[in-house]
Amino acid sequence: MRIEELFGLFDGNEFHKGPLTIEIEEGKISEIIKNDSTITNDAISGKGMIASHGFNDAHTHAIFGGDRFFELSLKLQGMSYSQILAQGGGIKKTVQATRQASDSELKESLRERLDVMLSHGSLMVEVKTGYGLTTHDEIRQLRIINELNHEHPIEVVPTFGAAHVVPPEKTREEYVNEILDDMLPVIAKEKLATTTDVFCDRGAFTVEEAEIIFKRSLSLGLPIRVHAEELEYTGIGKIAAEKYNSLSADHLLLANREDFEVFEKTGTVGTFMPLAPIGLFTDNKPKDWKDTKATIALGSDFNPNNWIVSMQTAIRMAVFTYRMDPLKAFQAATMGSYKSITGSEYSILEEGHSADLVLIQGSGLDEISAKIGQNLVKYVIKEGEVISENTHISV
Repeated sequence: MRIEELFGLFDGNEFHKGPLTIEIEEGKISEIIKNDSTITNDAISGKGMIASHGFNDAHTHAIFGGDRFFELSLKLQGMSYSQILAQGGGIKKTVQATRQASDSELKESLRERLDVMLSHGSLMVEVKTGYGLTTHDEIRQLRIINELNHEHPIEVVPTFGAAHVVPPEKTREEYVNEILDDMLPVIAKEKLATTTDVFCDRGAFTVEEAEIIFKRSLSLGLPIRVHAEELEYTGIGKIAAEKYNSLSADHLLLANREDFEVFEKTGTVGTFMPLAPIGLFTDNKPKDWKDTKATIALGSDFNPNNWIVSMQTAIRMAVFTYRMDPLKAFQAATMGSYKSITGSEYSILEEGHSADLVLIQGSGLDEISAKIGQNLVKYVIKEGEVISENTHISV
């Protein structure tokens, strides 16, 4: 495969202005030819496009049953979450719908979501459980996620997220013990998840409960990550980083410079979901992260209350609401997100690298970041093969 007349290349760290050509052989980039404007008959025309690392979505809750669209009008009326719960909404509704859904229903809905994510340029997506809240339902969700990882072109990374909220039929102590004694040992033994995530916040789990779950997970060989400082400040982000070497601390709407300095020191990734505060109707956003060298990642936070499938949208909202430089936003959506998901560094797109990339309509990162609401990904390429092609017209 040969891709010609590209405006440029985002290699994961830097943007290289074209024109340039990418040669692909046996699933790998064999040559990047700079300042090349040669046109041949059997190549993909990259005219009007840039090549980029595929996007890595570092935070989703993409496996669940049902929907909660009716809650939007209730939020607009000024109802609190507790009032919405009383109206039959909230996470309890999603838990009920997820438990009632068959395996095939959950699998096909997740597959459809992944299909759309792929068309928007995502090649890796982290998916958390957390809407089953029983040993049976949490484990079956993980099995479904793993099945789709083998069947879908996207690399789907399973996270054990049962520490989401306490189910209504259990006491806090009963449910924490179920996670510790019934869920985690099976998940670790069968290698159903790569990490454990705890939602430590108002209405979810306490710092003390989170630490108990962290310790048990780590003792079984499962690294941890944490929802931190979203609804109220608990300090769990720093605790998880310093004491438990967490891969990531996510959301961080109330985090401050001290938190990001700890992340810089420990290597914990600060993962932002800039669409989440919009859905929460809050103006809170992470503070002073730009003053540190902490690694930042981006995620969509796809869930029943945040129906976002496109990492392009996450990039644009990071630019416009968090005032993130477009280059930094692209780094966060690729290299940063890869580290958040896997704990490892991702190599730049260069000769010898697997030909996993996206071709995006636009002359550079500023233009792509500015065009809110458009899917500008024209081709998604994995191991040198086109696996998604969009025929839409963008303006």
